[in-house]
Amino acid sequence: MGKKLWSFFTSMKFGLFLLGLIIVISLAGSLIPQNNEVMYYVREFPDTYNVILFLHLNNVFKSWYFLLLVFLLCLNLVFCTMRQAKTARNTEVLPEQFTPSVPLKEQEAQAIHDLLKKMGCTADQNGTLTRYTKQGIGIYGSFLLHFGILLTMVFWALGSAVPKIIDQTCMPGESIFLDDGTEIKVDEFSIEDETGRLDYASEIEIILSDGRTSGKKRVSVNHPAAMGDYKVYQQTYGTKGKVTVTDGDGHADSFYLTSQDFLSADGMNGIWFDDLYPGFEQKENGALTLITNTTGSYENPVYVFVLADHDRNEQMLAFPGDSVTIDDLTFTFNDPVEYPGLRIKKSPAVINLFLLISVILLTVGLYLIFFQRPVNVLVSEDGYTVIGRNEALSLELKHALSKGDNKNA
Repeated sequence: MGKKLWSFFTSMKFGLFLLGLIIVISLAGSLIPQNNEVMYYVREFPDTYNVILFLHLNNVFKSWYFLLLVFLLCLNLVFCTMRQAKTARNTEVLPEQFTPSVPLKEQEAQAIHDLLKKMGCTADQNGTLTRYTKQGIGIYGSFLLHFGILLTMVFWALGSAVPKIIDQTCMPGESIFLDDGTEIKVDEFSIEDETGRLDYASEIEIILSDGRTSGKKRVSVNHPAAMGDYKVYQQTYGTKGKVTVTDGDGHADSFYLTSQDFLSADGMNGIWFDDLYPGFEQKENGALTLITNTTGSYENPVYVFVLADHDRNEQMLAFPGDSVTIDDLTFTFNDPVEYPGLRIKKSPAVINLFLLISVILLTVGLYLIFFQRPVNVLVSEDGYTVIGRNEALSLELKHALSKGDNKNA
């Protein structure tokens, strides 16, 4: 029982089973935006947020079960790689176990030997038995496949653990400056596309400290932009109110509003900003009921603020385009501004290089398995046997025998 269990644990079947589970979980992690605040999932997935949070699908790539599956797959690949390396070396010819499938006469046997040598097959002599191998490099295909998958998993894990991660919001038209001098400029952001479909996309430019630039890049959920050691993801989003203040001389300045901001010239008279609401519903009696949350862009935004005008303090509502004047200051409420929350990852380029090498090894392994399958021809004085599928080689051997028969005739 123990041997059977160990054999299954170190088998390719178990490895494929683990890989299938990892792919399914990774697919869930790709469809569900990762590492957002809890309220994001409550708002975006009102019917399933409990399941998402319970199963840690909001941070699936760091969940205990995902890490366990990756660890088990790495162990499985280590043992499979060792087994395949051993199999590749263990190619001894055993004459006593050989039974020819095609009987040969003496002259026919020599014709087969000559043909296989002419075809460039490598020969391995063991007593009266000779093994000819064609496409012998193919025996390493399975080893390279397992080794490539193992390295891919290792460097993928390193690529997930090593990077420095920065989460930061940025208003359109502004930039994020990193410690090494790299600038990430946000040109535009939109929650919805032209058709009204939720999109959450940013237009950004990454400018490295040495002056290299990525040019304009579009970043959306699960579609990051990369430049140098940096990769920028679309993570969260928000909407801020904006007000333009104009003094009596016509000088104007604009401000983004945060709850409890106080805009005033003398520190006493001005406006206290309370909140920005995405919309309202008007009842039959004319009263307005404010909508406190929504998905997508704000259709009918409403500013709520307190007007402090000398001895008067009054809570008021305003819509984009409305203005109020206190002394010589005019406050004009603008359309709200949508802004992105970006996740910036910095990882050493060498990890990506090794990850690329790992994928190349994996690809070479697959090529050898499917297109360079080794074929062995065991030849003795009594006959020969073809081990492996190679129709062209089998036909050549039969053709050589038929030519020999014609000569004898």
